Amino acid sequence: MKWFIGVDPGQKGALSLINHLGQAIDYVPMPGTVKGIVETIRRFQSTVTEANASLSLVTELAQVMPKQGAVSGFTYGRGFGAIEVVAMCSSIPYHEVRPAIWKKAMKVKADKETSIQECERLFPTVDLVMPRCRIKHDGVAEALLIAEWGRRMGL
Repeated sequence: MKWFIGVDPGQKGALSLINHLGQAIDYVPMPGTVKGIVETIRRFQSTVTEANASLSLVTELAQVMPKQGAVSGFTYGRGFGAIEVVAMCSSIPYHEVRPAIWKKAMKVKADKETSIQECERLFPTVDLVMPRCRIKHDGVAEALLIAEWGRRMGL
C-alpha cells in the first residue's frame, strides 16, 4: 500500500499526507523555514513507516509568478528545492505536476474557491480553518487535492 505527500509550494502553500484509501492523515500550512519543511516531511515519512506503507511525493511544478520580486522568487525557489532534495535524500519517489493538469483532473478551476469546495467534498473531516485563523486555507486544500491526484494516477 502506498501513501502520498501532496505539496502546494510557496509561502501560502501547504504539505499534506493521505493514505492509500484517500483519507487525509496529516496536513500543515507551508512551514516558513527549510528546517520546518524537512521536519514535516520526515514526520510524514515516520508516520508512513509506522503504517508499514510506501510513500510517494507529488508537488505542483514550481514557477515564478509574473511581477514576483527577486527576493520572493528566490525564497520560493529555495523552499521548492528543499522539498525536492529531502525527497531525493530520503529515497521518496518524487513527481512534479503542472497546475493545469491536476486541476483539470480534479475538476477545479484556477480560482481557489473551487479547490476548497472540492477538498471539502473529498475530505469532509478536514478543517481548512487553521488555528488562529478565520478563513479556509486554500493551500491546504490544494495540497490535499494534489496528493489525491497522485493517488489516482498511481504514482
